[in-house]
Amino acid sequence: MKNRRSRHGSTLVEVLVSFAILATTGVFMVKFLYKNPMTQRAWTDCYGFELSKVVLLTNQVQADTSFTHTDANGFHWETHIKATKDEHEICYRAVSVRNGKDSTRVLNYCTYGDFE
Repeated sequence: MKNRRSRHGSTLVEVLVSFAILATTGVFMVKFLYKNPMTQRAWTDCYGFELSKVVLLTNQVQADTSFTHTDANGFHWETHIKATKDEHEICYRAVSVRNGKDSTRVLNYCTYGDFE
């Protein structure tokens, strides 16, 4: 009878272990390469909300206006600001839109005082 170590080939256990390693690596690669749509939506909402904040707080806006911005990924953003005046307050409503279709959360900002 020949020695067991001299046989060529793989045992079933070795095949199952290698398959498990490849499957685990594949799952991590798929998760890394293909992002979840909800993760992408959360990023879009957060980026648009921060963009609305930056535009609203760094520019002197007196009336309805729009600002354009291009991010590092090449997406075109438009921030639409609508201003409403009362006798003691001015309120601004800012919303950022990506590529003309993905709208984000609305930012409302009001200032109080006597205005002329």
